[in-house]
Amino acid sequence: MTTTEESPRLTEATVQEIQLELIRRHQHNCFEGEEVAEDLMAHREWWEAVLMDTSAGLVKLRDLADNFWNVDTLYILATDERSARRLARLGERWLADTVSVYEEEETNRELGGGIEQQRLVTMWWD
Repeated sequence: MTTTEESPRLTEATVQEIQLELIRRHQHNCFEGEEVAEDLMAHREWWEAVLMDTSAGLVKLRDLADNFWNVDTLYILATDERSARRLARLGERWLADTVSVYEEEETNRELGGGIEQQRLVTMWWD
């Protein structure tokens, strides 16, 4: 997903592809969306799902009319603990202010159960 020509039409894109495109478009302080999206796709075998969001309520809704995607936290469902640790190292290279790798119990609690080997990785930028 490096150029518009390579991207599927929006109506044909998967939800994950849409999330990656939102990540790619986002830039704020030290967060460089193009670099993050490219690195994530280069290491696609390390994760099952990824999205970027915020814990700041409906601040995204407030800023949509200005074409600003106001998010600060990257959530990654890593395929396993080893991949989660690798992704965490990428987060440090991406200058995330906080990088967390969740243990199995924490991952299950946050995602509502059903998780076996996967691990949740979160990264936050101020």
